Amino acid sequence: MRRNEEKMKYGNEGMDCKKLMLCFLQKIWVVVLAAVIGAVLGGGIYLFHNVVLNSNREYRAESKVYLDFAPDESGEIYQEYNGYTWNDLMSTELILDTTMSYLPDTYTEEEVVAATKAEILSDLRLLTITITTSDADKTAEILKATDLSLVDMGDREKEFIDIEVIKETKPELVAADERLLQAVLIGLVIALTVTILGMALIYVFNDKIYVPYDLKSVTDIPFAGYMFAPLKRGKVNGEKEENGLKAGDSKLEQFVESMQKDLEQNKEYLAKEDGVILEVPYAKMTRTKLAYDLEQHELLQKKIVGIVICDADVRFIKWYYNHL
Repeated sequence: MRRNEEKMKYGNEGMDCKKLMLCFLQKIWVVVLAAVIGAVLGGGIYLFHNVVLNSNREYRAESKVYLDFAPDESGEIYQEYNGYTWNDLMSTELILDTTMSYLPDTYTEEEVVAATKAEILSDLRLLTITITTSDADKTAEILKATDLSLVDMGDREKEFIDIEVIKETKPELVAADERLLQAVLIGLVIALTVTILGMALIYVFNDKIYVPYDLKSVTDIPFAGYMFAPLKRGKVNGEKEENGLKAGDSKLEQFVESMQKDLEQNKEYLAKEDGVILEVPYAKMTRTKLAYDLEQHELLQKKIVGIVICDADVRFIKWYYNHL
């Protein structure tokens, strides 16, 4: 009956949010490392897919076209040929038919329209043409044909005095663009989400004993105190450290002394009872194992009057009691 009650108590216990937060903060470097790895993998996969693999490569070329408009006091011409309509104009008969006449018959209008981007970045008289395709030669040919078509339009249409190509670049492999940043961010977010959820699940289902709260879910035997593991440090000013404490760690030393006094007092009190004090290793023994050990002591008629958590992490315990 007692064992069933203990199981029920263990199953209905809540979560120690203080302990979970501290355990998470101790492993925060895992989250940071996972974020970096996720970002690198996201960017790397994108570059491999779009740059390394020949079938997914993109080549881009650009030209700057100067638009010399005819005099227009009303300003209607400027409104008609503004930055919002040029991209649409490139796919109309006004420009596209002439562009296609400068290209071999192997090209389709759909292909040329999909490859072309026209925009006014700042000055209404300066048009930027960007051509992007999967082949360097195609990019160059479409850009040249588009530029020639615009020059012809400047000679043909009354709204213009002249249209002149003032700059034309050669096709270059697109190694990175705004999508690379998106890929990096996606990789980072996925890695963060998976890592945080994974760590949360690990800590929630981790039933190892760290603090007295973990004992309460198993037994009502009094908690006597902590025995701390030595702090592993080197030498200070060439002198050996006492008790593993670094010179200057006065607050930590005072905390250890205070906890040791409490432990000694509790031991003296518990020594009056006929029984033994059980030592539980910090962060190594599970609550399930503790419940089993207590049952074995009970079967052997060995009375446990108190429990000590030994080899505890000084800094973890100090933060647990003083900072949260």
